[in-house]
Amino acid sequence: GGAPGPSPMSRMSPTSTTIAAFGTANDPCYVMGLAQSADGAYLAASLSTHVVKVYSRGEKGALNALLDLTGHAGAITDVSFPLPHEPWAVLSSSEDGTTRLWDCRASGKARQAQQYVAHFAKSHATSTLGGGNDHLVASGVGEKIVFWDRRAATGLEVFEESHSEDVTRVRFQPSRRNRLFTASVDGLACVFDLGGCPADINDEAGLLRVLSTETAICEVGFCANGTGAGEDDLFWCLTGNEEVFLFDAGASTETLGDLIAHVPDTRAKACHAAAQHGCAALATRVDYLVSCFSSRAANSGPLVVAGTQAGALAVFPIRVTGNGPGAASLGAPLANFEGGHVDIVRAFAPGSAPVTGAEDARVCVWGEWAAAAAGESSGGKAAREGSESGGSRRQSPY
Repeated sequence: GGAPGPSPMSRMSPTSTTIAAFGTANDPCYVMGLAQSADGAYLAASLSTHVVKVYSRGEKGALNALLDLTGHAGAITDVSFPLPHEPWAVLSSSEDGTTRLWDCRASGKARQAQQYVAHFAKSHATSTLGGGNDHLVASGVGEKIVFWDRRAATGLEVFEESHSEDVTRVRFQPSRRNRLFTASVDGLACVFDLGGCPADINDEAGLLRVLSTETAICEVGFCANGTGAGEDDLFWCLTGNEEVFLFDAGASTETLGDLIAHVPDTRAKACHAAAQHGCAALATRVDYLVSCFSSRAANSGPLVVAGTQAGALAVFPIRVTGNGPGAASLGAPLANFEGGHVDIVRAFAPGSAPVTGAEDARVCVWGEWAAAAAGESSGGKAAREGSESGGSRRQSPY
């Protein structure tokens, strides 16, 4: 519409819904995590059945089941497409004590390109691949970070002093491949420079900065700060008490790790913003945070995704208020996602046709109702018919 003021909230509804796997009635399948390749051509879903399901993306982001990566004998704890120039490579870690690198171009048993193990490691909580030559694989094992040579799968180093409790996430920064961020139940995130000779990586010499949230860190990632600089100049953390923190991850080591934003009681702030701006599904309660991201298309700064037990989601901009270092709140919801899930949403993959995965075994691709359909409620018969005909939808910038 041509109304002045802030742009109205995009009402997203599912353009397609896939059941990732059918579990038994007493042990349903959960979608645990989602990852997408840098070129947007592939999506991977880690399932509670210990399988990674890989999809190719078709027209308007539709999902086409491509293959299953099978072999893990325990819960999958992390999944990623770690190499921008190798969209067929998938990295996964598991409670079975392995991190595995897969090649989706291969067939059968050859798909598992490498397996990384350490004799003392019963369970791998997280995994990442990076370094200047993309030669390092790192996994979180208890409170330790274990490193292998990617190609030889030989152990290189163990960082034992960085964290005092379980490591929950390790991530190489996409645009600064020598920088490794690690996060833990101990409420700390560490930033290391792992440049130079792989034999020389060292948790003391390489430590650039220690960041603190003072509470367990569950999920992390990178996003843009909205000033037109890099795509990954912010490092975001979601904590066990469902709060969001943003830290500087820019080029300068002087400001690296500075607290940019902390939204205390993020769920209450999301609930309040939803109630104020007509997002009914989240207006009475917000139960959890899913992820953070930024949108190039919308030229956004950092956005946080919040959800309800019933499976509704909304996206909120994180606004620095300037009332002190890191003081921040949430703006009006930019988009809401309803009618797709009926249980807790575990993962959100942004893009022009965003994808979500949840504890209801569903993987949903989302599109935006155009103004013509704005009079209809999302979900229900009208929405289903619209999605089948591909009717009045346009691509979303989120």
